[in-house]
Amino acid sequence: MPNANPVALALGSTPLKAETSVSLSGGGVITVLPRLTLTIDWYRIDIDDRIILTDNIAATRDAAGNPSGSDPGRTVAQILNNAGFTAISAARYFFNGIDTRTQGVDVTANWRVDLGGLGQLGLLAAYNRNKTRITGRNDLPGALNQVPGIVLFGRLESLRIERGQPRDKINLGADWDWRFLGVTVRSNRYGEVLSPGADEFNDVLLEPRWITDVELRVTPVERIELAFGANNIFDVYPTVNPVGQGRDPVTGATRNYSVNNYFLPFSSFSPFGFNGRFVYARASVRF
Repeated sequence: MPNANPVALALGSTPLKAETSVSLSGGGVITVLPRLTLTIDWYRIDIDDRIILTDNIAATRDAAGNPSGSDPGRTVAQILNNAGFTAISAARYFFNGIDTRTQGVDVTANWRVDLGGLGQLGLLAAYNRNKTRITGRNDLPGALNQVPGIVLFGRLESLRIERGQPRDKINLGADWDWRFLGVTVRSNRYGEVLSPGADEFNDVLLEPRWITDVELRVTPVERIELAFGANNIFDVYPTVNPVGQGRDPVTGATRNYSVNNYFLPFSSFSPFGFNGRFVYARASVRF
């Protein structure tokens, strides 16, 4: 809900302030061989007062609407009741909650080859490795600062920030052009991603995957180009969400995975989606 909403204000919402960031970077370009260049870049980005969405702030009440149960739900219900919101059971809003640091390195190699009568060939290889971590957490706002046991930005959301994207990525590409023909092949390897659940049992580690795209281009007459291709030509899918029963890694007890995994078999955290192969044809005219 908006930060100016009366319910959010009752739960300590304050006007958002601008995030501040400091970026450091450095790199260089090396010509290893004629037409072969190697680029190396290092970067670090610190963001303070990052704007994030709170966890769900739940209120627990009895049938009559009175605060009940244990904290923090009971105290949240009391805060909302005192402000006149006796029918609100949960809320969340944006706030300047955390500081983060992202650090990484990019390495890229480009090679352009003249094949004489067989056209031109361009080759690309790139590698990226990065890591984001939470370096600070701001105090709880307003009345929530006095609520026992409340966490505004907990395990689930924290893991989304720190492990919800690949730690590394490899890009390989080849581009060949000769007279009226052209072919492009790209293959990307996405590193592992953690799809976080409510607890460790429900976490899903998405394994690394290679995704390959291919395109063929034909120029039958001047200014007209026809292209045929496929994204994810090998029809690769992310790691499947587990179903049935599994063993809790903390307690060792047998537990059931969510029934939602039967009709939502793939995590939305997949960096390349979960729609499989996409085949297309395209015609373009240059004026």
